[in-house]
Amino acid sequence: MSESDQIDACHAALGSLVPPRVGFAVDRVSQQSDSTFAEEAAHLTKAAPHRRDEFLTGRICARIALAQVGAQPCALLADAEGVPQYPESYLASITHSRGLAAAVAGSTERLQYLGLDLEKTNRLSPAAIRRVLHPDEVDWVGQNQLRASLIFSAKEAFYKAQYPRWRTVANFNDLCFEVDEASCQLRVAWIVDRFAPPLREDIAQMQFRYAYFGEYVVSLCWL
Repeated sequence: MSESDQIDACHAALGSLVPPRVGFAVDRVSQQSDSTFAEEAAHLTKAAPHRRDEFLTGRICARIALAQVGAQPCALLADAEGVPQYPESYLASITHSRGLAAAVAGSTERLQYLGLDLEKTNRLSPAAIRRVLHPDEVDWVGQNQLRASLIFSAKEAFYKAQYPRWRTVANFNDLCFEVDEASCQLRVAWIVDRFAPPLREDIAQMQFRYAYFGEYVVSLCWL
């Protein structure tokens, strides 16, 4: 699959997941020299070039997605924990994996949570698969990299969605999914009780959807 085909496939996959009035953007990670918001890269002076490019391409995607839902372009700086700070009244989520970057964005008038994750489906070793899975997910996944990558991606999307609000550091065993492959949806079957009670109540209403394209899986979580 060519780079342009890969971007088109990711765009189509993500477009099939997002709910109404949620913006999204996809791009190939590339060297970025845009000086309009140079302060975004100020803390990346010692980062490897590929890390800097992932960071800045992700920010560009986020600005595009935010603009689609009415936000004005601005620098998307990170707080002390590295969490991107979005314009007031907006949520967004950024992801990148092996050369692709993507972002989604929406208004807080419509959304309480929003999390996006993109993963390659052929990278998890047997040891990594064991770390990703809750015991109740083991039988369904086995050693299937595709299914393991989906579980990994969906958990990452959830953790990204909850962290800006609750700042709860989570492990993979803190959450267990059931997967409906016919509808490409997931639901949370169990969540550890150290998450905040309001979040544990909210999770029953959260939407989890996923799509495969090429050698990738993309997962979206929202409420």
